[in-house]
Amino acid sequence: MTALLDAPARNAGPLAPARSGDSWIPDLSRFNGPRYKAIADALAADIEQNRLPSGTRLPTHRDLAYRLKVTVGTVTRAYSEAEKRGLIGGEVGRGTFVRPRLEPVTAQALNPADDLIDLAINVSANNVGSEAESLSRTLTDISLSGAVQPFLSYQPHLGMPAHRAAMAQFIARPGFTPEPETVFLTSGAQHALLMALSAVAAPGDTIACDTLTYGGLKSAARLMHLRTKGLPSDEAGIVPEAFEAACREGLVKALYCMPTIQNPTAIIWSATRRAEIAALAQRYRVAILEDDVYGFLVPEAPLPLHAYAPDQVYYLSSTSKSLAAGLRIGALVAPGDAAARIASGVRTTVWMAPPLMAEIVRRWVEDGTAQRLIEEKRIEGTARQALARQALGAYGLIPRACHPNAYHMWLDLPEGWRDDVLLPAARREGVILSPTSAFCVGRTVSDGVRVALGTPRSRADVVRGFDILGRLLGANRKAADLAVEESVI
Repeated sequence: MTALLDAPARNAGPLAPARSGDSWIPDLSRFNGPRYKAIADALAADIEQNRLPSGTRLPTHRDLAYRLKVTVGTVTRAYSEAEKRGLIGGEVGRGTFVRPRLEPVTAQALNPADDLIDLAINVSANNVGSEAESLSRTLTDISLSGAVQPFLSYQPHLGMPAHRAAMAQFIARPGFTPEPETVFLTSGAQHALLMALSAVAAPGDTIACDTLTYGGLKSAARLMHLRTKGLPSDEAGIVPEAFEAACREGLVKALYCMPTIQNPTAIIWSATRRAEIAALAQRYRVAILEDDVYGFLVPEAPLPLHAYAPDQVYYLSSTSKSLAAGLRIGALVAPGDAAARIASGVRTTVWMAPPLMAEIVRRWVEDGTAQRLIEEKRIEGTARQALARQALGAYGLIPRACHPNAYHMWLDLPEGWRDDVLLPAARREGVILSPTSAFCVGRTVSDGVRVALGTPRSRADVVRGFDILGRLLGANRKAADLAVEESVI
């Protein structure tokens, strides 16, 4: 019960010291390839074999270079490679540390045991009975219609015309009514993001984003060998001056953003900020990748950036958050001159979005099922947000303001807490959380954690999970205090 003493706790003083790996010298004889990669591989092996436990502070670049008789640049490159793999993280003024080891995603992680409450995976709560009943009825109707052959055959890479028209209707709102021919179907929003990136960037290019951003963007950037540059944000969105500075210096090829219920911070950009960022993108001819997967939760949100700069913005959404997680149909609204590039990307990766899934979406849009499911999710989101805030409030904890329908929130950690201390403590109490490092760009350091509300099976589980968080993080229970308690149990 002394694990909390193993990880560095901010401002915890001598009660929670970091492990020191200052004397670490990797054995490079077992690893081939460039020296920087051999160092990174050796680091990974020593972490895997627990020679370097979570929280261990590594030698400085200069010290390790001296011991290994390599250049400081080689060590810097090795540490950068290890950081890309999620093995280590650096903090200005403190050094470089081994990050907490994450368990692999397994069936149990996606469907946790009854005694675990998953506040890590960010989905909208499923009304299983309603969704299953709707799907059963629609599949029966499709079968009885006898017109199933089109859904068993190859179709156009960008989607059947009727399906594209349905998705155009699905994402439309007053002031934003994309033409069906500009709406391209993908296999979910993550696939739409990959297609948009492939249309605007090449390996080595830089994509700007929030300093705390959607983890899926980081994964996509790594896959496509793109760089990411974090930009500061305030309560209204990405700071225009920072975006303009990056554009003026020619550092970015595109900007990725999520203006409505940003993931992970849950910020909603103001209309003024959207117009400012769109105008800058037009001035400097920088593409914008606008992720609006949570827009359905905020019908009163300002217009998408696409409405301000349709020739610069690649707008993406999907049905996975709004209707059902397994319904993998995404929509990418793109400038007309990008159609050929996107079609090529879809053909290369999946050939086409699944026609049967797209037909289900079409029918749900046209018969009102889609709107009914969205309304149910908004109601459930409102209930879960209220219960979560009430549970945290009982312990003096107040998350950042976000829309009452949102399915996640950002919680600034009390003084003395870090996420690498909180995650194992919460897991021992039966709560699963995401590491903050999953959202950090570059060497960003954040004293906060994203908490998701959609995966718990019931509202009662939401209350139970947030009560556990409240007890752990309550105003009078700092990390250092808890470390002392556990060290004497």
